[in-house]
Amino acid sequence: MSGSPKEAVRNAVLRLLMPLARVMLRAGIGVGEFTSLAKIAYVRASVAQGREAHGEHARPNVSRISVETGLTRVDVDAILASDGEVPAAGERGWQRAERVLSGWWNDAEFQTEDGLPAVLPLKGARKSFVALCDRYSGEQNSSGRILESLLRVRAVKKREDGRVQALSRTYATVRWNPEGIEALGVHLSEHCATLAHNLEHPSRPRLLRRVVNARLNPRFAPMLIRDMEQQATSFANSVDDALNDRQYTVTDKDRETQPMQLGLAVYVFEESPEAEESGEHIPPRDDPSSRRVRRTRAKGSARG
Repeated sequence: MSGSPKEAVRNAVLRLLMPLARVMLRAGIGVGEFTSLAKIAYVRASVAQGREAHGEHARPNVSRISVETGLTRVDVDAILASDGEVPAAGERGWQRAERVLSGWWNDAEFQTEDGLPAVLPLKGARKSFVALCDRYSGEQNSSGRILESLLRVRAVKKREDGRVQALSRTYATVRWNPEGIEALGVHLSEHCATLAHNLEHPSRPRLLRRVVNARLNPRFAPMLIRDMEQQATSFANSVDDALNDRQYTVTDKDRETQPMQLGLAVYVFEESPEAEESGEHIPPRDDPSSRRVRRTRAKGSARG
C-alpha cells in the first residue's frame, strides 16, 4: 500500500465513520453534536496518553493536550472541568429537521393555548409550516425538503385538509432500547481497541481473525450464514463456560486482586453489491482476503 501512515489512518477512519454516520443520521445527530463528542474523545485520549507517557496522574497538562489535539486551551479547560461529561445537544449542528421540530414543540408562536404543537397550514406569513422552517431550519426555502424528510420518518403527518401535524419530538427513526445502543458503543470500542493494540504492539498482538469471500454467489449466503451461526454459537457457548468458570473469577471475598476483562466476540458481516457505490470498500479481486467468508475476533484488556 502506498501513501503515508497518516493518509492510511485517515482512510481507515473514514471507513469506520461510514456506518456510524448512518446510525447518527437515523438518530437525528448532526455534525455539530458529533464534533462536540469528537473533542471530548480527543481530550480523553490525550489525557490517557499523558498518564502513560508522562505520568500526569494528578492534573493533566492543558498546554500539552492543546498542542496534541489542536483544540484551544479554553476548550480543553472546559472539557476537563466537565470531567468529559457528554454535553446536552445544542442547536448548532443539529439536523435541520430536528431544529424545526424543536421549535415547533418549544416556541409559543407555533403552539396551541395548551402548549402543544399547533396543526399548521403549509403556507402563510405567520404560524405556518413555511414560517416555522424559515425561523428554525437555518436555511430559506427549505420547507419542502424538510417536510418530505419528516413525513418519511413519521415525525409528522399531513392531514386531509392539507395542514401538518407534529407527531414526535424528535426526528430519530431508530427505536432501539438503551441496552442495545450501549452495546453498539461497547462492541465498537472493544474491536477498535484490539486493532489499535495490534498496531502499537506487533510483537504481542491479540487474536484477530477475519475470513471473507468478497465474490460469493448470493444463492448460497443463507445456507452459509446458518452454518456459521450454528458453529459460532456452539463455540461461543463453550468459551463462555470456560471463561466464566468460578475458579478463574475474582469474587467479593478476594479484595486484594484487581480484576481484568477478557473476552471473545464473534459476528457475521455481509455487504450488498451496492456497498461499493455508496462509498464502502469491497476488496479488489487480487486481494488475498477476498477468497474467504467469516470474521471472528478475540480481545483481552485490563480494567483500571
